[in-house]
Amino acid sequence: MRRLAAALGVQNGATYWHFRSKQALLEAMADTLLAGLTAGLDTESPWTERITELARRLRRALLSRRDGARLSSAAFFPLPNALAYGEAVIAALGESGLSSRDAAWAADTLTYYVVGHTIEEQLAVALPGSGHDATVRLTGAVDPQRHPHMYAALAHIPAPHHQEHFDYGLHLIVNGIRADTERP
Repeated sequence: MRRLAAALGVQNGATYWHFRSKQALLEAMADTLLAGLTAGLDTESPWTERITELARRLRRALLSRRDGARLSSAAFFPLPNALAYGEAVIAALGESGLSSRDAAWAADTLTYYVVGHTIEEQLAVALPGSGHDATVRLTGAVDPQRHPHMYAALAHIPAPHHQEHFDYGLHLIVNGIRADTERP
């Protein structure tokens, strides 16, 4: 908070006038990332399309700022934009036939996936050489005798294939939710 005050050219107490703590400031920053996430969402579209769109919007929002996903994951913030996102996801999942408990837990699962995947994307980009050295180290460490399955899949393990990889995981989650709603 002292560094922020210095950067803004104000007294340290001025920052506390607006934010009671560093955590409150981080929560406000995280909520600002989510501004407009639900704006213009087609509430008449099928629930699968809505949660897919919301997940993609959340990912884009988190990617819009360096360490946006880490910031979001470090803050518990029941603030307006976060609440609007949660409401939209749970509403769509409720329309799938899930109970309110299952809709809330599925919303958490979806959100944790988006945040976790985005953290990994942002970490890879921040590595020296945008992760090239890490890829070389991984490739060299996988022994075809000891890790035959990893070795066979090695071309598909390291980044970068962020969007394609994200969409595949999102597809698995949506299909898993759909399968859960179709159980007798």
